[in-house]
Amino acid sequence: MNLYIDESGSINNHIRNNKFFIISIIHATDKDALKRAYKRFVSSNYDKLRALDQDKIHPKTGKIIKTGSKMFSNDKFNELKGSQFDRDMKLRFIHFFSQKTSFEVYYIKIANEKLTDRFCENTARIFNYTVRLALGYFIQKGFLPDENCSLQLDERNEKTESRYFLENYLNTELSMSCTASGIFDVSYFDSSNNSLIQIADVFANLYYSHLQTGAYEEEFQKLKEAGILKFIFEFPK
Repeated sequence: MNLYIDESGSINNHIRNNKFFIISIIHATDKDALKRAYKRFVSSNYDKLRALDQDKIHPKTGKIIKTGSKMFSNDKFNELKGSQFDRDMKLRFIHFFSQKTSFEVYYIKIANEKLTDRFCENTARIFNYTVRLALGYFIQKGFLPDENCSLQLDERNEKTESRYFLENYLNTELSMSCTASGIFDVSYFDSSNNSLIQIADVFANLYYSHLQTGAYEEEFQKLKEAGILKFIFEFPK
């Protein structure tokens, strides 16, 4: 089983208008087919993606209100970043990938306002704990198969000292509780070198944007009907 994980938002219970932190988990049932789909999406939207990745300038002040060069470097494509998409590109992305059968999407929705100050002292602990809870739930309820699992995450979202903790944590907690019998292997990548982590990035941003605006209700319903969006795990319950 191959899982690709990324996130959107921040874990902080004291920032206004910061209600949720989102973790997206992409279960690639056919990772080669999903990689091919990724390439087709980029090539068919190349010029639009490049235009979206330019600095956004305020028309009156001339100040940069949104920094570009997140997806392109020296006019060469590097990676997809959901934060650079406008609504039209997000709709294109959902429409394109909702027709694929090579993956499933799972979400972890963390309600910042329900977290205690003590819990927020260590954001890596929250991340690891909720991932463990969610994976245990998905496996126990039969959403995900109980088998050896490779998890791949964006290295830029994890502190160096905590990168080696998650693998041992998952193997210990899920095995000791008899929730899972498979072995968990955790790897970290520069997302520019991992196209499926980039897909997880866009899906994380999509749901985060939807929770802020409510603008993608119909699109998420289509993902559910297509059997792609499997479950949204909420924490705390």
